[in-house]
Amino acid sequence: MKPQFNNCAIAFMLFLSISGYCQKTDSEQTLVHRTSITTFDLRSKELVGSIYINEVFLPAKLSNSQDQYLIRYDAYQDEMEIEKNGNPYHLSKNLNYSIYFEGINKTYQVYNYLNNKETVPGFFVVLFNGDNISLLIKEKIKFYDEVKAKTGYDKYKPPTLKRVADEFYIGFKNRSAKEFPNKKKDILALFASKAEEIGTYMNANKLGFKSQEDLLQIFRYYDTLK
Repeated sequence: MKPQFNNCAIAFMLFLSISGYCQKTDSEQTLVHRTSITTFDLRSKELVGSIYINEVFLPAKLSNSQDQYLIRYDAYQDEMEIEKNGNPYHLSKNLNYSIYFEGINKTYQVYNYLNNKETVPGFFVVLFNGDNISLLIKEKIKFYDEVKAKTGYDKYKPPTLKRVADEFYIGFKNRSAKEFPNKKKDILALFASKAEEIGTYMNANKLGFKSQEDLLQIFRYYDTLK
């Protein structure tokens, strides 16, 4: 069991609902000591890159609190870290709050999604939050193991952490998220009864599902449909 950090000055009003953390009432905060689950040594001098989207802690607010905290996102392990008294802690992956980074105008929200054939909670960037659906992206950092030189002609490649392409997701009101399929017809099906109208609008405005700007325009249009 991971040790809990209790401080009544920090009242997040969250409750834990995932394994690996102690469950508490919704009137208690849910900070958890930071413990690494990486399969490589983050202190290695050979390691190139970072597990964080932003290496430094940035000022942010939780949607259910007026206080400001220092937070950063570990995209490799999908963990949101908060700094308190010089120590990092995890925020629980609870569906009932969002995290807003004021300086960079960026909001994260937890959604349940399919990862390695298992439904798990994860942090997503909210690009657009509509009445019924939201446009999300999943940020990812991938670890590449070192490649040792086998001959004198080969070049050694150090272990590397690298930001990979963001993945687009559609978020629903029940806080579930689904990754965009590859085929256009399958993506349109996500818009349910409005699929035909969305398709017509896309054709008329020469929009696609690859561009973030196009997707924002499509989602805003969908939000106007009754």
